[in-house]
Formats: sequence, structure tokens, C-alpha cells
Amino acid sequence: GHSEVRGRNSYSSGINRIKFQIEKMLNNQWISFGVLSQSTPMSSNSYNSPSFYGWGQYTTQTFLNGSNQNGYAGYEGDIKENDLIELIINCETNNIQLINHRSTKRYQIPIDASKFPFPWKLSVNLVNINDRVRIVR
Repeated sequence: GHSEVRGRNSYSSGINRIKFQIEKMLNNQWISFGVLSQSTPMSSNSYNSPSFYGWGQYTTQTFLNGSNQNGYAGYEGDIKENDLIELIINCETNNIQLINHRSTKRYQIPIDASKFPFPWKLSVNLVNINDRVRIVR
């Protein structure tokens, strides 16, 4: 089943970059990267939270307010095991970006700060028991 990993840091200002190495993802089945309000309770299905904004690897899932908008802004769901993924949390212009360094594709989601108050937290969701992601410094 799904499980959430949440970042330790809170984001409320600046442009913040986090790089992830996807070390293990069984059958390239599922992973999600995004942000949600710090006040949101932990959940195994964090991507369904009303405050979640981000991307799921399965098909072309793009989550805005926890609602799936498949293919939003051209998202192709092109995330695989061994990829280096960069998440940019931009608190100045209220958006997040995902960059896949293998495919060189870049995607952006605007965030409605009136519905999604600061501080924001990183949320990663995995599905298989041995799936593994590492933060790259």
C-alpha cells in the first residue's frame, strides 16, 4: 500500500531546490513528489489531501488541491527508476517545478496561496515495500 514520507524542513520564503535519486521503484509503478500545508495530517494517500500539489509517476497524474488533473501543463509522467528528479519550491511566485534530469523535461504548477497557506512541507509518496528515494546534496 501507499506510504508518505514528509520532509523535515518547512518552506515559506525563497526558492528552494531538492534533488532526489530514485534508487528503487518496482516496475516503475508509482511515486509522487509535491508539497502540502504543514498543518495537513500525515496520510498514506497524501496526494489526495486538499492541500497537496505535485506530480504522480503513474500515467500523467498532476495533483492540484489533491485533485488529479491528468496531463496538466503537458506532464507526461516520465519518471523511472534511477532518475534524478529536482523539485523547486518557489515561495516567491507561489509555484512548484519538477525537473527530470534524464529527459530534461520541466513542469510547473501554480499554487493558490490563499487556499494553501505557508509554511509548505515536502511530501513524497511510495507504494512498494522496497521502493527507495534518496535526497542528493
